[in-house]
Amino acid sequence: MSKRVDMDTAIGMIRDGDVVAVSGFMLICTPRELYVAIGERFKATGHPRNLTIVAASGNGNSKDQGLYDMSYEGLVTRYITGHFANNSRMVKLVTENKLECYNYPQGVLVHIYRALAAGKPGEITRIGLNTFCDPRYEGGKLNEVTKEDLVHVVDVLGEEHLLYTVPKLNVGLIRGTTADEMGNISIEDEIAPIDTLDLALAVKAQGGKVIAQVKNYVAAGSLTRREVAVPGCLVDAVVVSEEPMESHRQTPGNFYNPVLAGYYRTNDVGFAAIPLSERKVIARRAAMELQPGALVNLGIGIPEGVAAVASEEGIEDKITLTVETGLIGGVPVGGNDFGASVNAWATLPIASQFDLYNGGNLNISCLGFAEVDQEGNINVNRIGNRIMGCGGFIDISQCTERIVFAGTMTSGGLEVAIEDGKLNIIKEGRFKKFIKKVEQVTFNASYSRQLGQDIYYVTERCVFRIGDRGLVLTEVAPGIDVEKHILPNMDFEPVISPDLKLMDDRIFREDLMGLWK
Repeated sequence: MSKRVDMDTAIGMIRDGDVVAVSGFMLICTPRELYVAIGERFKATGHPRNLTIVAASGNGNSKDQGLYDMSYEGLVTRYITGHFANNSRMVKLVTENKLECYNYPQGVLVHIYRALAAGKPGEITRIGLNTFCDPRYEGGKLNEVTKEDLVHVVDVLGEEHLLYTVPKLNVGLIRGTTADEMGNISIEDEIAPIDTLDLALAVKAQGGKVIAQVKNYVAAGSLTRREVAVPGCLVDAVVVSEEPMESHRQTPGNFYNPVLAGYYRTNDVGFAAIPLSERKVIARRAAMELQPGALVNLGIGIPEGVAAVASEEGIEDKITLTVETGLIGGVPVGGNDFGASVNAWATLPIASQFDLYNGGNLNISCLGFAEVDQEGNINVNRIGNRIMGCGGFIDISQCTERIVFAGTMTSGGLEVAIEDGKLNIIKEGRFKKFIKKVEQVTFNASYSRQLGQDIYYVTERCVFRIGDRGLVLTEVAPGIDVEKHILPNMDFEPVISPDLKLMDDRIFREDLMGLWK
C-alpha cells in the first residue's frame, strides 16, 4: 500500500514535454525539494525538458529559491503564472524570448484548477476583461514567441466573459506536512491550504500523476479524517524531505512557527508605527476612506502602511483585514513572512478566498501602482524588462466597490520634508509615474466607470479621481503648487476640478488624526 518513493523515482515520473502544475504561495505549501531535484537532474542529463510549468501564485522566496531552482532554458519552454515572485532567471528567459509565457490573474488560475477538477474546459469569468489578459489586448502573452491563444472572449447570456484555458495537466507537485502509507496528506504545519487540493483534483481529473513532498511519513490510519487535506486517492507518490530546514520551510523567514500555523494567539501584536514621511502621508489619506466594519485587502508596499495608520489611530479592531493566501482577520505579516497572519480568524483555500473577492464582498482595497496614464489606466505588471506579474491585482481591482491606488508621484530618489502641516519637495524623483500611455493595462479606468466603482489615486502631494475626460485633480497637499510640483511631473495635463481643495492638514502633522472621532 505504501506510496513512498525515493526522489529519483518521483522525478522519473515526469516526462519530457509534460505540463506540470505546482502548488504554493511564496514558500507556503511549495515543494521546493522536488524543484531542486528536477533542476539538478536536468543539468546532469538534459531531462526532463520542454516542460510547461503552471503556477497560480508567486512561488519562492522572492530571491533564489522556489521555481528559481528549475528555471533553466530547455527545461521550461512554457510558463503560465499569476506572479513571478522576483524570479530573475525566469524573467530573463521571458524577456529574451527563450520560452513562451502567459500571465493570468492569480484568482483565475486557482479557479481554473477547480474548473478542470469538475471536467470543465477552463474558467469562464469577467475577471480580466479590458486588461492585458483580454485577447483583444494581449491575451496574457508576455513576449513575442508566445503565439497560441489560450484566452477567448465568449458570450454568456448576452454578456462578455473570458474563457481562460491551460494545456492538459500531466503532473502535479504539491506539499503537505505529513503523509500516511495510503498517501493521505495533512497540512498541520502550513499557514493555509493554498491551492493544494484544487490542484490535485485538477491533475487527477485529466489523468495525470500527483507527487507530494512532506516532512513526516506515518503508518496507515494515523491521520484522522479531519486532518486529511488531500485524500490518498489523489496522490500517486510521496517523497519525504531530506533537508526540511532548507527546502520545506513554512515561510522564507520561518522554518516553523506555531503562531503562524494558527495554533496559538499572541498578545501585543500589531503594526509598527511609521514615521511622518511621504509613505505615511499616502497611507493616512488612504485610511480616511476606511469605514467601520469594512472587509479590507491591502497590497504590498505603501498600501501596507494603511494598517499601521489604522493601528495608530486605534481603529484596527473595527476593520477586518484579509490576505490572498486565504487568511481572514488578525494581523497580516510582511517581509519574509509575507502571506501569513497572526491571530487570524479563519483560513480558506485560495480559490474560496478569491470567491469572496470576486463576489464583491470586499468593501475597500488599497493597491499600489507602477504607472498611471491620462485615462486613469494602471500598470503594475511590467515595465520594460522588469516583470512582476499581476497576482491578485486584477481579481481585486475589478470586483471591489472602493479602490484606493496608492503611490508616490515620482520614484527614484524622491525626498520630501513635512513641517508645520505642509509638504515640501526637497528632491524630485528621477522617474515619472504619470505617463501618457501605460505599457500594459492591468486596471482599465473606462471599464471601471462602467462598473460604477469608487476610485481614488492617492499620492503624497495630491489626489486624483476618474472623470469623463480622464484623470481629474481633486485635492492638493498644503505647501504644493500645482504648476510647479504636479503638472511638470506628468506627461499629460489632467483635468483640474473646479472644486479643487486642500488635503486634510491633519495628514501632515505628527499628532494623531483622530479618525472616526
